[in-house]
Amino acid sequence: MLPVSVNSRDGSGSCYAGACMKDSASAQVITVLNRKGGVGKTHVCWLVASVALEQGWRTLLVDLDPQGNLSASFLSDGELSPGVEQLFDPSVDPKIRTLIRHTEFDGIDILPSSGRLEAFNLTDSEQWEAADLQLVLAESLPEVAADYDLILMDCPPSLSLTSTAALCASDFVIIPLEAARWGALGTQHIIAAMDSICSRFNSRLQLLGYVVSRFKARRAYQQTYLTELRRHFGDDAFEAVIPDLAAFEKAVTDRVPLTLHSPTSHATRIARRFFDEIEARTQRLTRSCRTVGQRRLRKSSSVSV
Repeated sequence: MLPVSVNSRDGSGSCYAGACMKDSASAQVITVLNRKGGVGKTHVCWLVASVALEQGWRTLLVDLDPQGNLSASFLSDGELSPGVEQLFDPSVDPKIRTLIRHTEFDGIDILPSSGRLEAFNLTDSEQWEAADLQLVLAESLPEVAADYDLILMDCPPSLSLTSTAALCASDFVIIPLEAARWGALGTQHIIAAMDSICSRFNSRLQLLGYVVSRFKARRAYQQTYLTELRRHFGDDAFEAVIPDLAAFEKAVTDRVPLTLHSPTSHATRIARRFFDEIEARTQRLTRSCRTVGQRRLRKSSSVSV
């Protein structure tokens, strides 16, 4: 189950250890989020789903970006609606199962998005908190969580209603960023939002880590900023780095998961290493949660790199 805990914090505002426990038979729920566009959020979801497919995992992709790029990578235009926007519409009461689409790849399902979601991509919390719209995913996903091993949520580049709803329903957050001077800018706002949601709605929420994406190894300045970002974020930075490789784009263009498209390629080996690190981090954080209490969100990125 994916319960919403609103009273699971101590006097200091930190979350209780027991509050982050969940049914081990349910899927792990991971949100991929950054306020900056073009940093590889959708790319991360695509790669992780590709390796999960190879591993025999059952994955549900939840596309929360009105651009719908993740949905378009698996579905035709006629299959995009009704989609996730129905869950945010107070005038309807759909069952989440009726909105989920099977893709042509057995093991990957998707809750699609389209331009229809834009009407609910609200940025003023007063517009949604009165109706508790931030909790729609936390209330809906438990109905299907036992059907999957992994639920990945691809968010728009903003702390909007859809992103907030994803955080309210998630176990972990991955923040992709660029190895550039502005790479860490804005991530402190995500950490602040996570901290607020952890104390108010979802005490399980934890930072899984920052991953450098769209990395161009031949550019010396990116190597410099990669070093700076790793020094700044410490253990919260993934060891894996997702480079800007043509093989990734080719697989997306052909609408075939990378592990099927080019299973022996360098790109696929990188994706597998990233997936292995995600699995190791989730296991470690879950163990830590059970024994010494929920890990506090790490230092914010307010210091420029």
